[in-house]
Amino acid sequence: MSEGPECQQNHAPATFSIGTPKPNHNITFHNANGEEVGVLDFNGPGLAFEGNAEESAIVFITWVGKMFKQRLDDEYQRGFKEGKNQ
Repeated sequence: MSEGPECQQNHAPATFSIGTPKPNHNITFHNANGEEVGVLDFNGPGLAFEGNAEESAIVFITWVGKMFKQRLDDEYQRGFKEGKNQ
């Protein structure tokens, strides 16, 4: 089988670029009913907040308190079990 000109065609490589989407650095606060009560926006040159600051602060502090309490409980249980086994 010969390689004639019909098999040797020049094709310019296709060029394209893939951009990654800009990440969303917002923190959104929702009340107990699932309604959005505020957004901390970190996407611009500085921090911006929009929404009900008082209710958002309560949601945030409540969440931090629950996470901190859970961490303390976990550490206590781990330490208690380790101490009990000695």
